[in-house]
Amino acid sequence: MKSDRDIFILTTAKQIARTSLWGGTGIFLLFAISKIDKLMVFSAFFIFFAVLANGIMLLILLLNLITRSAARREIINTILIIIINIPIAIFYVWLSIQISELNHIKL
Repeated sequence: MKSDRDIFILTTAKQIARTSLWGGTGIFLLFAISKIDKLMVFSAFFIFFAVLANGIMLLILLLNLITRSAARREIINTILIIIINIPIAIFYVWLSIQISELNHIKL
């Protein structure tokens, strides 16, 4: 049975992962449409803070996975949700670099 603490951690981790995904998608789409080079600088800061927040939550989840056996399946599912953001972010960065090179935008 999940405690209130487990539910809070899982909900917070999912919210951070969701916010990172939607924020990154929004910044990427804004850059792809507008091609404003200053968005690349903003996106670098966003990526830094998203990695920091998701990394801390991933560490907390891993520690809870070791110490809590009641919510093991939920913790693993939440870890997977966070990890899925990594290839999506890498794809957005790669595609942004391709767009900037195609449009001769200096980074």
